[in-house]
Amino acid sequence: MNAVNACRLNDLDGKAGFWFVLQDLSVRTEGTFRLKLSLFDIGSGTNTVVPESQGPTHGKGPCLAHSFSEQFTVYSAKKFPGVIESTPLSKCFAQQGIKIPIRKDAPKEIVNANEYEADD
Repeated sequence: MNAVNACRLNDLDGKAGFWFVLQDLSVRTEGTFRLKLSLFDIGSGTNTVVPESQGPTHGKGPCLAHSFSEQFTVYSAKKFPGVIESTPLSKCFAQQGIKIPIRKDAPKEIVNANEYEADD
């Protein structure tokens, strides 16, 4: 189980919102999966005292909401179809300082190689 904090970021339209970015998420088993995402109120201050050994927040709270992600597929190294282009939203978040891997644009193909050769 992983925990992440909300980040205040602007979306593609410049509208501010709170986003939960899972930049360290990895799955090492081949297959098809969905993520269960739960939102807990651990900062309300009521009935949140638990022993130190139970976690860094020293608290617990009610589940306010939960949802499931769309399905995604994890491939073995031999079956991996290749890296897809970074989404516009990922690029937008990276420009705001979120540390996520962004794929660089592929180099443009040379249409006519002779056009770039030096004159003799």
